[in-house]
Amino acid sequence: MTSPDMDVAVIGGGPAGISACLALAGASDLKIALFENDAELGGMPRSCHYFFGMRDQRRLYTGPQYAGRLSALVRKSAVSINTEAHVLRITAGSQGDPHRIEVLMPKGPQSLTARFIVLAMGCFEAPSAARQIASQRPDGIYTTGALQQLVNLYHQKPGTKAVVIGSEHIALSSLITLKRAGLSIAAMIEEDSALKTYQLPAQVMRRYYGCEIYTGVSVHAILGEHRVEGIELRRDGNEQTFRIDCDTVILTGKFRPDSQLIDGTPIARDPCTQGPLADMNFMTSIPNIFAAGNILRGAHMHDLCALEGRAAARGILKRLQVSEPAPAEGVSVRAEAPIRYIVPQKISPVTAKPHFFSRLYPGHSLQVENTVNHPVLEARSGNELLWKQTFKRLIAGNRVLLPVHKFDWSRADPQKDIVVRLQNAKI
Repeated sequence: MTSPDMDVAVIGGGPAGISACLALAGASDLKIALFENDAELGGMPRSCHYFFGMRDQRRLYTGPQYAGRLSALVRKSAVSINTEAHVLRITAGSQGDPHRIEVLMPKGPQSLTARFIVLAMGCFEAPSAARQIASQRPDGIYTTGALQQLVNLYHQKPGTKAVVIGSEHIALSSLITLKRAGLSIAAMIEEDSALKTYQLPAQVMRRYYGCEIYTGVSVHAILGEHRVEGIELRRDGNEQTFRIDCDTVILTGKFRPDSQLIDGTPIARDPCTQGPLADMNFMTSIPNIFAAGNILRGAHMHDLCALEGRAAARGILKRLQVSEPAPAEGVSVRAEAPIRYIVPQKISPVTAKPHFFSRLYPGHSLQVENTVNHPVLEARSGNELLWKQTFKRLIAGNRVLLPVHKFDWSRADPQKDIVVRLQNAKI
C-alpha cells in the first residue's frame, strides 16, 4: 500500500474546519491540508455582524474580525492552505486503505489520498424555489447570506424597501443589515403562529425599525416581472390574500447542510437533517471520516461549530492510538417531529458524563422545528423510559442540551435505538 499524500484532509475553511486544523497542528506533527472553495478563509462570519468567538476565542469579535483571527492563526501553523480549491468527489477507502478526494484547484485537477478526512462544508439557506414560492424570479430576491455579502463585503445597496421572510435568529441579523444599508423595512413574515426567535429583541427591532411583524401568514407569491414589486400573503385558514409593496425580499432561515459531497458514498445520512450521522467523537459511519459544524445540522452558532472542529480533532488523535479501523461508537439516537435533529446521533453510555462547562461543550443537543409551550421532553429505549424533563417553553432554532449522563442506562436495550420525543407540546 502506497503512502497517502497527507494524514488529514480538512474540507471547508470556516470556523469548524480551521479549528480542527489548529487543534491537530498544535497537538501532533501530522501532515494536514485545508481545502476551501472561496479565495478567503473564515466562512460565513466574513460577512456578518457581531457576537462571534466568545466560546472558542474567549472574547467577542465582529464577524470579519473573528474570521480574520482564525485565518491568521491557521496561516501561522504548519497546515497546508488551499483556497479556491473545489473538492468534487470523496471515495472512501476500504479495509483501512486511505480515502481519496478529487480536487479542482487553480493549478488544475488533483487526485489526493488522506488517512483521515474532516467534512466541514457548513450549510446554506433554502432559495425561493425550494420554498415553493410562486414568482417570475425577478431581481431583488436574496438569501441572508447573499444580502450580507452584498452589503458587508461589496458595500452595495440592494433596494429601497424590503420584506424579510422568516423569523429565525438570522432574520434579526437581516434586519440589522438592511437598516445599515439604508433600506426601509416593511415587514417580517412568519408562517407559523409563533416567532422562531426571542420575542423581546424582535419587538424592540419592530419598534426601532418601524416594521410590522406578521405571524400565521404564508407567502402566496412574490410579485413583479423584472424587479420585485411586492409580495402576496395569505393568513392561515383564510383564502383571501393581501399585498405588501416592496422591491426587495430577503429569504431567511430554513438552513440545510451542504452535504452534496457525501452523495454516492457509503456515509450514512441523518434523515432529519440530510447531513452525515456522527458519533460522540464526530466520526461518521465510515471509519476515519469525521464531520463537524453546520454540515451536521444546518445553521448553528459559529463558535460552537469551532468547538466541534476541535472535538473532531480529538477524535482523530484518539483514532491514531487504535491499530484497526472500527465503526462509529455508541447507541443510535433519533428524534421524532417536531424535533428537527439530535447531534451527534450516537451515544456511548461509557463516555456519557457531565461536563463542567456543559453549555460551552459541544455535546448532544437538539432543536425543535416550531416554538412550543409546556412540553415534556423524553427519551425511550423501546417502551422503557430513560429520562424526561418538563420545559416552560422551547423556542424554535434554539440549542437545547440533551443531558445523556442523566439517562437511566440500566433500562436501555443496546440493540434498540433511543428515541427522543416531545409530549404535551402546545404551539
